[in-house]
Parts: sequence; C-alpha cells; structure tokens
Amino acid sequence: MPPLTSLGAFWLRRSASVQIFLAFALLFAKNGFDIELRNIQEAYLPGSLLFPEPAGYFSASFGQVAFANILNLTNTTTWIVAHTVLTVVILGFIFLLIVKNRNTDRSYMILVIVATTSAAAVLISIGKYDIFTFGGGAILVLARSNWVASIGALLMASGNPEQALLVSISLLILTRLQTFKTFRARAWIALAVSLLSWIAVQFWFLRSDLDQGRLSLIPKFLGESLSNMVTDPLLQIWAWLGVGWIIVLVALILMKKNERIVVMASVIAIPALASVVTADGARVFGAIALPSFLLISSWLVNEKIKPSKFAETAVGVFVIALLLLPTTLEKPGWFDGQIRGRLMSVTSQALN
Repeated sequence: MPPLTSLGAFWLRRSASVQIFLAFALLFAKNGFDIELRNIQEAYLPGSLLFPEPAGYFSASFGQVAFANILNLTNTTTWIVAHTVLTVVILGFIFLLIVKNRNTDRSYMILVIVATTSAAAVLISIGKYDIFTFGGGAILVLARSNWVASIGALLMASGNPEQALLVSISLLILTRLQTFKTFRARAWIALAVSLLSWIAVQFWFLRSDLDQGRLSLIPKFLGESLSNMVTDPLLQIWAWLGVGWIIVLVALILMKKNERIVVMASVIAIPALASVVTADGARVFGAIALPSFLLISSWLVNEKIKPSKFAETAVGVFVIALLLLPTTLEKPGWFDGQIRGRLMSVTSQALN
C-alpha cells in the first residue's frame, strides 16, 4: 500500500485504548503544557477566595469558582494540581464519550479532538476556566442522551456564559439543515441554560455593584484585536482552526450551495465576529466553533469518508497534517517553543 494508506490503516486498526494514549501524547507533544500563572495568582485564586462576592469579569466563570471552593483550593499549588487533573479527566471523558457513541466513529473523531483549537487552548493555559467551556461544549454534542447533553450545556455556561450563548446560536443556525436537525433540541437546551446563566451572573454582579462583565472589556481590547487582524490576517485566520480548516474546507466542498452558507455562518462567521473584537482571537474562535465543528466532522466522516475507498488514505493524510502543521497559538508548543524559539535565538546570537 502507499505510505499514506498504510499509515491510515495502522491508525484504524489500533484499539481504543492505544488510540487515546497516542492522542494524549500528540496533544502534549504538539501544544506543550503551560500554566496560566499570573492570572491564577492575580485574579482567579483571589477571586474565588472572595466568594460569595464577585471580584471581576472572571467571576462570571462560576463553574471554576464552585470547583475551587468545593475543593478548598486556597493556594497556587493546589489550584494548578487540581486543574491539571481536571484537564486530563475531561479530555479522557470526551474520548470515552466518542468510544461509547454509536453515531460517531472513534478512530476518526479522536483525531478530530486532537485537531481542535480548544484542546490546544486548554493545554497552554492550565488553571484557566476554558476547560469548563471546552468540556461542556464537547459533551453537549457527543453525549448519547439529552439529559447528559444538558449537563454539558451547564458546564459550558459555567466556564463562559457569553461564549456559551454564541455557541448556542451557532448550533441553532447549523441545525436548520436537515442533516443536523436531530441536534436542534440540544441547541435550544444550550441556549436556555446559557441565557439563564448569563442573566443570573448579571444580577449577581449588579447586587455587588460590580460593572466588570466581559462585555465591558470589548472597548479595551478592540483596537489591539483589529490591529492584529489587519497586520497579519493569514496567521490570525489560520490560528482560528489550524488543522481543523482541512475538515471545514473539505466539508464545504462536498456540501450543496445552500448548506455551505449555513455552515459558514455557524462555524466561521459567528466565531469570527466574536474573535476580531476580543484579545484572545484563536482561543475564543475555537471555543465558540467547537460543538458545530464536531457535528460537521462527524457528518463528513460518516457520510463521505468512511463509505469511500479512500478512507484509509484520508486518515493517513490527516495524521501527517496533525504531526507537521503547527499550532499557532502563542505558547510553548513544539513549533513555537522548540523550533521557532530556538531558530530566533540562534539568529539573534549570530547577528549580534
């Protein structure tokens, strides 16, 4: 067999446990493992200790506040250890859902999770509340029942209610298509849970005379974000989905014209609009696009790739893309920290 086909066949023949182990290894090797130390020490940890009073916009991530208070996380060390364990547990649970879900093919979807911007984001910001949004968004669409999906919706909203609202709107748009209509109830559940969570947070903030919600941050970061987009648009757009762009572009090619418009609105337009007005563009884009991206990936696998004679080759190509194409989030992954960082260091020394 050609090398790419052989590689795809090798991956498809591995057991679920081996695939999950390799997925974890690739995630950590490619993205690195970085801690959100300054924000933990200056914002998240002090804020959780002030509960039941909110301390700032980050208090809106009430899932993290509850997590910290239930486990009595009172210092930086326990905070980091607890969030590291939480990150591994949630990633493992997502992989388990994929294995147990009869409507998805685990061999393909495990790779899709590795390709998501959200998975990269949570690994390069251990201790941040993004793990709640990431886990909830994935559970929302991968769970086999609506009641488990409802728990996912609450977990997602507890990480970031504003992002959860945009996720829900994106899902509602996507489920207008007949192909994804069975997920429309979950989209409405997510919208209801997210909206109620956001309203509750606003009342909590108002009761404490705190006017530091996330929406108030938009004017502060708008200029910086627009400047980044204008000065380096190709890098910014690539960072939104990274290797995931392969999935989205192939899906758009294989869809009908009217379906493409809906998919582009759900997976690209709404996350992009949110991303270009916030400081953390790729991180925000990945979180908002995640559930819709997973649904489109599952459709592409089940309807187009698996039935074709090129299934093994497609997997081989995707594995190579995951291995070689860099994660462009600005943290110490294999590309930024090991290749670009060292190259820049050597170049600087040579020139000086």
